[in-house]
Amino acid sequence: MSDDLKDEISAIEAIYPDCIQKITPLIYKLRVPQHEHIIFKMSFPFKYPAEKPSILDVTCEDRTEGYDERYLRKLFQEVLDSTFQQGVVVVFDFFTELDGILYNEGDEEVANEDHWEEEGQKEAVVDSGTYIYSEEAEKAKARSKAKTTAKGKLVAKVDPLAGWSVSEVIKDRKSTFVGFAREVHSVEEVNKAIDDLSQDSKIAKATHMMRAYRIGDANSSAVYEDCDDDGEAASGSRLLHLLSLMDAWNVLVVVVRWFGGVHLGPVRFRHINECARDALVKGELVEKRR
Repeated sequence: MSDDLKDEISAIEAIYPDCIQKITPLIYKLRVPQHEHIIFKMSFPFKYPAEKPSILDVTCEDRTEGYDERYLRKLFQEVLDSTFQQGVVVVFDFFTELDGILYNEGDEEVANEDHWEEEGQKEAVVDSGTYIYSEEAEKAKARSKAKTTAKGKLVAKVDPLAGWSVSEVIKDRKSTFVGFAREVHSVEEVNKAIDDLSQDSKIAKATHMMRAYRIGDANSSAVYEDCDDDGEAASGSRLLHLLSLMDAWNVLVVVVRWFGGVHLGPVRFRHINECARDALVKGELVEKRR
């Protein structure tokens, strides 16, 4: 056991004495602070923090929460992978990220359940965590491409969705998730694209508009990347981690959520990832390189 791990364990025992239990010198059972009914086992490599620890299992003592423990283990490992920095102890930062994922989603409900329907798209209805693809949704009325001025002239309207690839819709217990992705080459393009997308009347009413971008300078090794949760804690960093995993460059991905009043718990991050991935693949953006 490294001195760094000994110091980290001592600090956790001092601050959260009821949240840590030693199984072996390199395996510990930990309760998530503020969410003590959720327990996970973490295995530390002998060379930690030079090497990354791993999640062995996750259990939930409160069965009324209805958590999928296998999914939680996968989610916890993804969070750990994106939080870990070689040579730096990780548990306290990991606790902070988990709190963001497990927090209460709030009560800001968007009343209209028909949050998003686009022409030619299918709706992915979620039933108890299983995706069931319905028949093609009823086609929405075509957007007006122009408006008539007082003089009777036609003035072209800017289509907020122009240039975006759009994911299939996922609906789960009154919440709706849709992903959007497009190619970008500068932070200025990112800001303009977000502003344009926000002009869509339905997106303007959404509860969260999470996003991340990753841009590589073709003339140097410079990398520009950032993310925004827009109130859905830890979602932006998940999207940025997804871009890294997919080796996607010069792309902006946005996932919009309309909250329907029913708390989904951590499964919402599965929906966010699915929508983002679908939009990136449909837009053929995962092969973009610096």
